[in-house]
Amino acid sequence: MNKKKLLLWLSPFLLFSLYWLGIYWSLSNPMEEINYAENGGWMRYVMFKPFTETIGSDRIWKEDEGFQTYPYSDEIVGGQEELSVMMIRDSSEWVYWYEYQLNENASVRMSFKYDSVNKVFLQRNVYLYADGQTVEGSDFLKKLSTYGKGRTWLRNQSKKVAEQYILGTWFKNGSSRYSLKNLGDMKIGYYKLIEEQ
Repeated sequence: MNKKKLLLWLSPFLLFSLYWLGIYWSLSNPMEEINYAENGGWMRYVMFKPFTETIGSDRIWKEDEGFQTYPYSDEIVGGQEELSVMMIRDSSEWVYWYEYQLNENASVRMSFKYDSVNKVFLQRNVYLYADGQTVEGSDFLKKLSTYGKGRTWLRNQSKKVAEQYILGTWFKNGSSRYSLKNLGDMKIGYYKLIEEQ
């Protein structure tokens, strides 16, 4: 009889533990964790800080918002740089926008998006916005060189944004499970212009 009472008393804790483990193992990479930390069920409060809090925002996602854009705090990205994330309800394919100000009339811009089907955190585009015009492709690299920057700088800056600002901030402030050495089932893909030699 005592064993039955003990089992009955322990069963809520066992069920809670099994539920927690089920969610924990279902989040197979950091981008899924990030999404769950902001959009998940009540268990997200037990497992993670809200994602918006980890990027330095004091605003929490409102239940009636379909999407919302949040800037990263100046303590994470500041000075000549700006980074924000557009979060979409019921989707993990959020878009991260980054801008590096070269001068008052020119900036390098890039975006990253998580492709949930192929499990790739992908740099979607990189371009120069100067004097009200967008410059892309090989023209972009030529124009960029006039500011004393080239493909190596662009590659390093892209990696800094993806690995230090976006993922690194999450590893530092949100997730203890994943790291740059352990991305789960996810890969990082950079724009072809960055990868070309």
